[in-house]
Amino acid sequence: MEEKKSKEERYNEARILHKSLDEKLQMLQAKSYLTEDEELEVRLLKKKKLYFKDMMERIRNEE
Repeated sequence: MEEKKSKEERYNEARILHKSLDEKLQMLQAKSYLTEDEELEVRLLKKKKLYFKDMMERIRNEE
């Protein structure tokens, strides 16, 4: 049985994932030209990044 993760652990996991997505996004946006697949990936990365940012905010606001 898995123990529940602490608030700090969950926040740090979300922060690390958010940072990883941000790094991938920056690499793609540094290119002078994006293929259609890369443009789609940029949109997906932005959505995932926002999801983890929202998750960090929810965790921060927990009691």
